[in-house]
Amino acid sequence: MDNDEIKLLLVKYITREADEQETDRVREWVKAHPENEQYFAQLYEAWQNMMYLKPEIVDEEKAYQKFLSTIPRETKYRQLYKWSKIAAVVALFSVLSVFLIRHYSQNVQSIRIVSVNKGGIKKIVLMDGTLVWLNAGSKLNYNTDFGKKNRTVYLEGEAFFEIAPGKKTIPFIVNTKNYTIRDIGTKFNLKSYPNDSFFETTVIKGEVSVEGNVDNNTREMSRIYVKPRQVLRIYYQQQKEKYTYNSDDQTTKELNEIQVLQVDSANMDKYDGWKEDLLVFDGNTLNEISSVLERRYNVKIIINDAGLQNLKYSGSFKNIATIDKVLGLIKGNTDIDYTIDGSTVTITKRTN
Repeated sequence: MDNDEIKLLLVKYITREADEQETDRVREWVKAHPENEQYFAQLYEAWQNMMYLKPEIVDEEKAYQKFLSTIPRETKYRQLYKWSKIAAVVALFSVLSVFLIRHYSQNVQSIRIVSVNKGGIKKIVLMDGTLVWLNAGSKLNYNTDFGKKNRTVYLEGEAFFEIAPGKKTIPFIVNTKNYTIRDIGTKFNLKSYPNDSFFETTVIKGEVSVEGNVDNNTREMSRIYVKPRQVLRIYYQQQKEKYTYNSDDQTTKELNEIQVLQVDSANMDKYDGWKEDLLVFDGNTLNEISSVLERRYNVKIIINDAGLQNLKYSGSFKNIATIDKVLGLIKGNTDIDYTIDGSTVTITKRTN
């Protein structure tokens, strides 16, 4: 296949317009060489990023520039099969972007959005029978034809998935801003809040694969498999600080970028207990705890003492209705004090 043909086939495949024969040709081409697979992944990522655009702001020029920005300069000018003229590359991407925008505009009205405000939790059942619990401040998008040609959803925030049996020929895929999660099992938790410094998935039963650009500087694609009772946490590249994480054997491990931890089944509620209104903190810093409490109780927390932000605390809270009671319990075991003014909470160091 020549360059023009394969690129148009890739677009048809991504937008689910390819027939069976064209689909087979694309799959063979992708498997033929690692560079082919990388190029396909970049093009697919560009399409998924466009899906996050709001319908009212779809602008052809803006979307075109967004599309181009997702393809690294090296790929545009070197890996695109060494075209003789840069103008030819730009022209091709103009055609591809317009094609993608047209499909986006046609399909955007068929997208369903389920969102949960801060302070709430919502349970939904997808068309294939899959159960999804959405945590506070989360949003889930999926097409109205979910379960027919695809089982792909788009998550911003945190959700617990219990995948319905059957439909093995159509994989269940969760897209987040930075990673794609493919279900190979049945039950897993996924945490990908836009303001958090990390991505996290916990497998309760079955197995998942996590695919994406682990290193945003080199844009190398990778795939990590997460097995039952394992937690995968990835700190984003721009986060410079180093963190600690307490494993079940009570040893402290330093996290740089990626770590997979094995968790005892008795401690899994630390990761999925939120759907039963259970909050579990195990050596978390007050700064980390505040992020969770802000979403859970729909408040704004201000810590006016820098030293308190790294104060570590362990404890669990079941069916605690107000943040006042949570902070009261934390105050009883630490040197903090706090005031509540409407929806603003200010945490200070206790003075004796």
